[in-house]
Amino acid sequence: MPEQLVFSDDFSDGIWTKYAGNPVLVRSQPWAESDYICEPNVLFEDGLFRVWFSQMFPGGRGHGTALGYATSPDGFTWTKHPGNPVLTMPGGEVHRPSVMKHGDTYYCFAVQNENGGEAATMRRWSSRDGMVWGDERLVLRCSQAWEGGLSNMAVVVDEDGTWRMLYTGADKPPAPSFGYAWSRDGLEWVKHEGNPVITGFYGGDPALHRIGELYYTWHSHSFEGGLRICCRSSPDMIDWEPVGRHPQIGYTQVWERGVPEAQGGTTAGYYGHLTDATLCEANGRVFLLYQGAQTPLGVATFEGTFADLAARLRTPPLSQWEESPYGMVENGTLKLADNGSDRNPLVAAIAGAGDRYALDARIQCYAGATHRVSVVMRYGNASTFARFWLHDAGHTYYQECINGLFSTPLNVGPSSACDSAPHDWRVEVHGAANRLSIDGRRVGECESSPALLRKLTGPVYVGFSTLDAYASIEQVQVLACE
Repeated sequence: MPEQLVFSDDFSDGIWTKYAGNPVLVRSQPWAESDYICEPNVLFEDGLFRVWFSQMFPGGRGHGTALGYATSPDGFTWTKHPGNPVLTMPGGEVHRPSVMKHGDTYYCFAVQNENGGEAATMRRWSSRDGMVWGDERLVLRCSQAWEGGLSNMAVVVDEDGTWRMLYTGADKPPAPSFGYAWSRDGLEWVKHEGNPVITGFYGGDPALHRIGELYYTWHSHSFEGGLRICCRSSPDMIDWEPVGRHPQIGYTQVWERGVPEAQGGTTAGYYGHLTDATLCEANGRVFLLYQGAQTPLGVATFEGTFADLAARLRTPPLSQWEESPYGMVENGTLKLADNGSDRNPLVAAIAGAGDRYALDARIQCYAGATHRVSVVMRYGNASTFARFWLHDAGHTYYQECINGLFSTPLNVGPSSACDSAPHDWRVEVHGAANRLSIDGRRVGECESSPALLRKLTGPVYVGFSTLDAYASIEQVQVLACE
């Protein structure tokens, strides 16, 4: 029968590509980092990548958290300084460090006593080479009622010499919120009277860059108990707007969920977080280092300069899809690896589909404990939808969710798609009927219940979800059928 294309997404609008060899830095210096490494800060100078990061060793050398240092010729292969840590605070800590360079001098901002009995303070050290640090100064105390403490920070210096800081004021729910402060010399800071400038979610770890006329921050944002990396922009450091409706760095690689302690993972048990983005431009690319599963550090790259990145951010990925914390576009595919999507699928509204349409997609389960990927062909909201999904026993099931309750799965037929190869799915919806084909072979069909159909009175939505699986989805099309 004649078909008319009403929706298409080839996922060619991705921004970041993660390095296949991630993670690139793990816990490996037991005298300095018995618990974890985190909070990287990367610069590229004279053909060399340099990164400073937190090393946690409770009680070691008189400190709890100290500053580590590593170098790389390419941004992927890193060598830690054998004399780490390069900065400690006897009897205290160099916590949540943020390293930047202004002129010929390196500066490290860090928090002291964040988790102690006294109020946290922010300190600043300086260095001529990034390895030998001194001139410790107290630069910030809690002084505004919203703060409740001090946590992460990031600093840039404008062309007119004004120092600008974005910082988080506490580290306990529902905080932290983000505050703004400015300075003429990086020592005496004036806090914005209207602080906080970013609120409404749990997160932190800001990276801060000025690109053209806008400031950009990449920061962590908690969704369903897990942190992901999002982006915001501002013309003045005060009014911030999200860039897109989805995180920029989501879960797509297995190590991001946790690395065993014996392989350099954390001993502290903090899993399921993507945080601490840090960016630099090098050799025609933008490198983004980030933290996964609390300790290992990974790399993602953007092909282009910072100016190219700012232009690309005007049209972020997944703009056709509804707001969701799930999914990341990478290498021409939508990657989905979030158990939360099983009850809250990533969906797109389809105008002009009518009650007869076909959904085509190429799907590959490339990692995970199962092959549990679902194709949602009828959707009203997160409590009302219908889907086909794979079972590892080699079967495909139809299932409905009505008022948040899942029906008993109905076996619609065998499937050979429970492997690591890509497979072409087609789901056809004709009135109440649902038909599934995989790789051109009919799997089976069934009818949606009257109870579900009565609730689906709005526009057509289609989407995808996973459960204990990492899925790559390509070439999504919806065709209206006459």
